[in-house]
Amino acid sequence: MIKDQTPLFIPIGNFSDHCNSLDGRKLMPLVNLIQEMEMSFYKTEKFHGINDLSGITLSGIGLNGIHVKLLDAVLKLRLVPLFDWLSWKSEAERFYQNPSLLRSQDTVTLGKIMTVLLRSQTIYGPTFLESKIKDKFVLALLKAIVNSLDTTNVSGYINTDIVD
Repeated sequence: MIKDQTPLFIPIGNFSDHCNSLDGRKLMPLVNLIQEMEMSFYKTEKFHGINDLSGITLSGIGLNGIHVKLLDAVLKLRLVPLFDWLSWKSEAERFYQNPSLLRSQDTVTLGKIMTVLLRSQTIYGPTFLESKIKDKFVLALLKAIVNSLDTTNVSGYINTDIVD
């Protein structure tokens, strides 16, 4: 028996409506990821005195398996629009260089950035996502997404400042 499958990627034309249908409770997996990442970064930087995380493993930062949790949460919430992501790669790279630009973006743009980020492993290699976690870009992106989607003030549970 074949079950009706819900596609993971939402056509770009329907993405905004999908995002508007998400209530705050559904965002809790993202909030939990943000809190886990913030705590691990804080411990690594303040208690261990390590500010440059590029040479540290995710396990060394206390984020072993975070990429799996990230993929799980983002894909379950279907926060990845379907569009020609390769043509948008250079636009996403502008945000990689300046994460503070994420603050003012709408949910469609943030979804595009998430799609490019997750699919860029094929271009940049298997450690690309890990590097974007360690340089705190993923943290900034998750905060921007929660802030843009939050209609019930779930973001009150997190510090929504985006670290540059």
